[in-house]
Amino acid sequence: MTYKIDWDVPNIKHQLRRMYSECTSPYNTGWNSWPIKQDLYEIKFLLDDLINNAGNFAGEEEWLNQKEQEKIIQILKR
Repeated sequence: MTYKIDWDVPNIKHQLRRMYSECTSPYNTGWNSWPIKQDLYEIKFLLDDLINNAGNFAGEEEWLNQKEQEKIIQILKR
């Protein structure tokens, strides 16, 4: 059985970055930014639950280690 991928990861990332941009904009007040940050938290909580309950897969640990190394390299480049 196959499934149809009807989501778009680049678009999801784009939307999250837009939320971050609005949340951190110096032109917005806390009145405007706090609800956006709350939305980001809601997404984070949902993702944490989904990821924790999705099980573990072959190659997952290596992939996560690679992503962590990439993140460290980006931090060191700054």
